[in-house]
Amino acid sequence: MKMTSAKAGGRRAIGYVRVAAISQADPRSAMEAQAARIRALATAEGLDLIGIVEDSGKSALDMTREGLNEILAAAAERRFDVVIVQDWARLARDPDDLQRILDLLAGGGVIVVHGAE
Repeated sequence: MKMTSAKAGGRRAIGYVRVAAISQADPRSAMEAQAARIRALATAEGLDLIGIVEDSGKSALDMTREGLNEILAAAAERRFDVVIVQDWARLARDPDDLQRILDLLAGGGVIVVHGAE
């Protein structure tokens, strides 16, 4: 993922998409649908979307996901202000894992915006 500088005064956001089943007929379409939702959320929230990170074929129970760890490392370096996900399950399905991720993000001053209703 390439990160660019934020617009003046804008909050920088990173999107995160994940699908577990790479055996789906068209896993790219699931990733693209999540990415489209993230772009829409960024626009609605007035965020400067500087990139979308993905983990394809990775379970939400796997805390060693490359994309997730990329986001956590960038958050620690304060390279963005907001993570946008379609729903909480993109980050983690286990409540304890989700809380750990949210705590790590918060430690970098990052909040999470999700599209789940």
